Amino acid sequence: MVALFIFLSSVAKVFAAEPTLAILDAGPQSSEDAPFAPSDYRFYPGDYLYFQFHVAGFAIESEEKTEVRKISLAYEITPQDANGVPLTVSVAGDIKDELNAEDKNWTPKRRASFLLPSFVASGHFRLHLVIKDLIGKTETTRDFPFRMGGVTIIPSPSVILENFRFLRKEDDQESLDVPAYAPGDTVYARFDLAGYQTTAPDNQYHLTYGLTVLAPDGKVFIEQPNAAELGAGSFYPAQFVPGNINLTTTRTSAKGGYVVVLTVRDLVANRTYQTKRSFTLE
Repeated sequence: MVALFIFLSSVAKVFAAEPTLAILDAGPQSSEDAPFAPSDYRFYPGDYLYFQFHVAGFAIESEEKTEVRKISLAYEITPQDANGVPLTVSVAGDIKDELNAEDKNWTPKRRASFLLPSFVASGHFRLHLVIKDLIGKTETTRDFPFRMGGVTIIPSPSVILENFRFLRKEDDQESLDVPAYAPGDTVYARFDLAGYQTTAPDNQYHLTYGLTVLAPDGKVFIEQPNAAELGAGSFYPAQFVPGNINLTTTRTSAKGGYVVVLTVRDLVANRTYQTKRSFTLE
């Protein structure tokens, strides 16, 4: 019995742990190693979001025979929208290290970066971090909020056209308060399509839009029943799709009020939306 006891003791493992597994010094960043982004900072679609964190309170596995001290952690980071839907593929990894005597206050650090989706509306989002201590059999989670700027979209149960604006020039950012042009000008406009359905598993959408422009006398001035067809898929379902129109007038075009009739079709849901917008030639 004595010999057996000695053998078992030589391979026994001792576990030591801090009181609580904890996530420290963590948060979103605008660039690698930058200060943590303040609460009023805005990320934008297509930006990279950087993140770093430390872990403390983990269990340490010690083997008396070899005096080796080990830790074993696993983590997963997921950018999510307010409903918990992942914006991108999660970043997962493990932290497996052997500790020296001088590592008493050491805390492991990890970094990750994410490319934010292109067609996501402004709002509140979060980074969801899960840490698992594989030795101590404990787990902790924490959410880190961040905000995104850009396009504002009002949720709709069916396809809709939002944020319509007339522009003086094609690349203008500011819309015209009064959409008035001169005969011979090109009339530019941009808008966003939202509320459409997508198909699983890759969130494919399929939209078309056409337009009819009525002259001051009510007759058809321009007719483009199939002005554009839009379709694509993405990991995160696109919350909106941008559209645009360019209308060419001539120096002999009649002055007065014109009406643009836009017809949008969601080919996935088999639904149609129509709206009218007006401009003048002066």
